[in-house]
Amino acid sequence: MKEEDLQHEVLVPKSEHPYDDYLDVIKLPMEIPMEKRIPAPQFLFIRPDDYALFYCCGKQKKCILTGNPGISKSWFQWKFILLCYRQELLDRFVPFMEEEDDDYKEGEEDGKEGKGTEQVLKKRKMESDAKKVLVVPYQRRQKADQNLLQQSKPFLPNLIVRTISGTKSYLFFVNGPTNDVLYFEHSPNALSRFTDAKSTILWEPGEDTAVVCYEEIDAHIIATVSPNRERFHEFQKRAKMFYMPCPSELQLRLMGQIYRSAGEEQYHHS
Repeated sequence: MKEEDLQHEVLVPKSEHPYDDYLDVIKLPMEIPMEKRIPAPQFLFIRPDDYALFYCCGKQKKCILTGNPGISKSWFQWKFILLCYRQELLDRFVPFMEEEDDDYKEGEEDGKEGKGTEQVLKKRKMESDAKKVLVVPYQRRQKADQNLLQQSKPFLPNLIVRTISGTKSYLFFVNGPTNDVLYFEHSPNALSRFTDAKSTILWEPGEDTAVVCYEEIDAHIIATVSPNRERFHEFQKRAKMFYMPCPSELQLRLMGQIYRSAGEEQYHHS
């Protein structure tokens, strides 16, 4: 979707970057099982930043994805699952990253305490600098160097475990043996018993205060957490940190349009 897809003509500020000017909207065949009731639960809004973060996180063994509260960090997990299952969407939609993914990375020094105002300013700068990861549409990607594309290929797991605080988990078997999604409850220590190096754990803290569990786990781990370092202080010593940028005003308006349409449809069918 682009600006011309807005139903009502509004004055939208000119974007600083071309990839702020569009939003991919994917409607799933069924609702996403979320902990809280939300409008339009069958829709996924994928920004160019999400594609870039998919590559960034997919190239790390263990990483942390943080950002402002309510910026859709948890939703990124479902986008990650979709792109692992539907890899043809990557070939069709994924932008090509012409620069290093380090622009999405928070430096390790940010994890040190006592930075005060300097740390706040650095985080604000990170949100701006993340836009430096240049992405271009699929048509131009055809001209990219194929060797570079191969090098940037992310890790694609056989098993994805989306877990809430390491106690409530959904199991997605990307490459068999079943297409069913399994759900069960367990202790955090049990994660190492049914995952291996070909697995990816998507850690969601939920409303719990549990810290990220990673001891004796050989699987890849992507933890989507708020900037509360008490939850991932120890885990950060072994993980790379990425910051999710804010969506543009146009992207927010396009999302709001979908939500309103879905709400009106539900109202007329109720």
